[in-house]
Amino acid sequence: MARRTAVVTGSSHGLGEAIARALLERDINVVVCGPSLAACRRAAQGMRSPGTGARTLPVSCDVRSRRSLRRLRRIAEEEFGAIDLWVNNAGIALTGSDLASLAETDWRLMVDVNLTGTLLACQVAVQALQARGGAIYNVLGAGADGMPVPRMGGYATTKAAVTFLTRSLAQETAASNIRVCGLSPGLVITRGFLREHAKVPAAMREEREKVVNLIADHPRTVGRWAARIMDTNRASGRVFNWLTPGKIRQRQRLKRPRDVLSGYLG
Repeated sequence: MARRTAVVTGSSHGLGEAIARALLERDINVVVCGPSLAACRRAAQGMRSPGTGARTLPVSCDVRSRRSLRRLRRIAEEEFGAIDLWVNNAGIALTGSDLASLAETDWRLMVDVNLTGTLLACQVAVQALQARGGAIYNVLGAGADGMPVPRMGGYATTKAAVTFLTRSLAQETAASNIRVCGLSPGLVITRGFLREHAKVPAAMREEREKVVNLIADHPRTVGRWAARIMDTNRASGRVFNWLTPGKIRQRQRLKRPRDVLSGYLG
């Protein structure tokens, strides 16, 4: 059986990098892509396939541009022959503001990357997969379930829209050999999260960090979970949730409170 190939957008760091690393460990070639080629190269060089022969390919890509996404597809196909799995992970969260005062520049950037970028990438992915089939996974986030999230309304709105986009595309491709699913990873400690966490007023920091330590996870943990689903799932139209209510209740019953955050704070 030919080795499969995955494209993972936004995989030069954070959760995307963790997903790419975990897919490589499952003997899947990975195209590591993000806006900075230098960052993609560093990330790819740090990944190792444990004797399987799977390879990485760093490619710069701006998901806001269909032309850039088509270039990404072309380079991936030239290197590996075909694409079997496309993961739309690229996204940005700019938080800490109510919708009524959200800066227009922040709103437009989140819509352009999180929503428009995902739609354009889905279009290119469908074209790449339609000949022999494959899967598209859209990474969701806070707001994906349609519930309002305080001081994250702009970001949450884009992720709610991506959930709708995912379900709609799954319905449109139901009669084809393309699977479309969503992945809701919960709160992952990434560079982006730490940037936004630093904006939290000191008076709110202690209570917020209690919540973060309860619900957050390391990128590696969630990346391995995501890669296992992508490797083994054969259904379409599903949304997979990492942070379930049952998992939260289980963590609340622990004798020793979880401490995920302290290792990331200077």
